[in-house]
Amino acid sequence: MNDILKKITQQTLKDLSVRKRNMTLSDLRSMPGYGRKTFSLYESLKNGSGIIAEHKRQSPSKGSFKCPADLEKVVKGYEKAGASAISCLTDEPFFGGSLKDLQSARNYVKIPLLRKDFMVDLYQVHEARAYGADAILLIAACLDDEQMKTLAIEALNLNLEILFEVHNKEELDRVMQLTQSFNPTKFVIGVNNRDLKKFETSIEISKSLIAHFPKDVLAISESGISDPEVVKELKQISFQGFLIGELFMKTDDPGSALKSFIKSVEE
Repeated sequence: MNDILKKITQQTLKDLSVRKRNMTLSDLRSMPGYGRKTFSLYESLKNGSGIIAEHKRQSPSKGSFKCPADLEKVVKGYEKAGASAISCLTDEPFFGGSLKDLQSARNYVKIPLLRKDFMVDLYQVHEARAYGADAILLIAACLDDEQMKTLAIEALNLNLEILFEVHNKEELDRVMQLTQSFNPTKFVIGVNNRDLKKFETSIEISKSLIAHFPKDVLAISESGISDPEVVKELKQISFQGFLIGELFMKTDDPGSALKSFIKSVEE
């Protein structure tokens, strides 16, 4: 695990210890959102625009974004513009997000919500369920095989779908090994085009890894996508989902920016 990931996961574990003291698993299970019927990320991506539009206020590499403070405007704008799903950052120290953001977004939209965070503990999976997520992110670079398996099985047991994130063939092989017996409609695999060591992005990472994807797995390309032509190109080589955040969050009206982007992709 590289330095930035190590730093983030260490902070995540510290913050978790506080949250666990303040709210027990029993408390989480008693929240109204815990028992709600979830929306399918897989089906929404397969049958819609394929865009997972992201809400985030800042990032370690780019600092704070220009985005409006009004989360309601952002997520409703994304839904209206045709997003297949919304990725909601819940990491606070590094990305300025919160579980409250996830909970608020759930109250505003009726499309799948991905809890985007550094998941390292079963407690976080239950948080995701309680606060309104339909899917969670599991980053292969942050987890060993046993951790990833434990978190994935817990998510599936809670009717949450999974976005497995990989950056190289070794990580893809690990995820493929784990998911051999999984229902392919309950998870997707995303290629992170950002090198988490240098925080540079290259679409070539997606292009190089797609050849190794199983044919029945829905493939997502994440990070560094700013041109509709790139989405068209990636669609031609079997990508069906695209996680985009920074491009929209830098604007005064992320929903309108997404609408224009989707229109350009469809032209």
